[in-house]
Amino acid sequence: MGKPPKKPKLKRRHHTVPRLLLRRFADGERIIRVPLNGGERRAVGVADVTVHRDFYSVLDEDGQLDDTVEDLLSELENKAARIIRKVVEGLWPLPFEERATLAEYIAAQHVRIPAVRKANNEVNDQIRKIYIAIGGKPEIRRHLERSATRPVTDEEVDALWAEATDFDSYYTELSTNDHMLAMGQAMALAYEAFMGRSWGLMRFERQALLIPDHPVTLMRNEAEPPWVGTGIANALGVLVPIDRRAAIIMAGPGPDVFYPASTKAAKELNQRFALNARKELFHHPDDNPLNGVKLPPVRESEIKVSQPPENFLQPNGTSSVFKRVMSDVPVPPPGAKPPKFNVQ
Repeated sequence: MGKPPKKPKLKRRHHTVPRLLLRRFADGERIIRVPLNGGERRAVGVADVTVHRDFYSVLDEDGQLDDTVEDLLSELENKAARIIRKVVEGLWPLPFEERATLAEYIAAQHVRIPAVRKANNEVNDQIRKIYIAIGGKPEIRRHLERSATRPVTDEEVDALWAEATDFDSYYTELSTNDHMLAMGQAMALAYEAFMGRSWGLMRFERQALLIPDHPVTLMRNEAEPPWVGTGIANALGVLVPIDRRAAIIMAGPGPDVFYPASTKAAKELNQRFALNARKELFHHPDDNPLNGVKLPPVRESEIKVSQPPENFLQPNGTSSVFKRVMSDVPVPPPGAKPPKFNVQ
């Protein structure tokens, strides 16, 4: 009998910014890395930046690592790379099919980044801790009783309550499988939003662009109240560097256009790209796109919490007043839909 075929070797080093894109800002395989923590700016290999081990690997039914998502992303990147090359060489506006492929690629780039995973983890962590705080000791007791083979004592409840409400001592994270599921859902929404916007191309002859570790940049609408966040639905614009000499700018609905390039426009784009970086940014060894650009500090968190879990502590469980208030929340009528944002 012949030997069974060997399984393909797993891809373990995953790039959160594709090498195919980074090479458009590189001199061959070398690119300048600019860390935001004040570290040395130096030339590094494209293959060695934005790398995270098993970032897109999921666990299959047998509990084994599966790199199918990484393969799918690579296939999409290869398609997009050919289209980006055509755009840089002069093709614009894009035919519908190429535009759709590039929109899918940009949507994937928008949701595949570490910041999205970090935001999901931070939200999950806060919600879980608030749930514990509101549930109180009665919920702790119910939790213990689900697996207990004997009566649960008050001392056991008190001990777990003290441990669970020491919120600064632990941090909860979603599984990679959960992240991949959320990524797929978010990618579909982003694709629809990007396809519904007008696309403008800004192509430079002398000025150069940088690329941050989180390339898809959302422009905040300053007319919005300060407490309103910026997402793909209400962003004034979506900025995407696709080459050291070119960027796509998505605005409100309308025809695809060319935007005039200038030194001022390049500086503004680079400033916005820099502010969207989390830990580092990159540029071509022959360029100086950081001239006049203010670098941000390393971004340590993705969400701001106005009410920490400690503010919800109810050791005796949810009060009757809280239950009554929550039960009075009106139920939306059948067929009700959330409001849509019209981005101008």
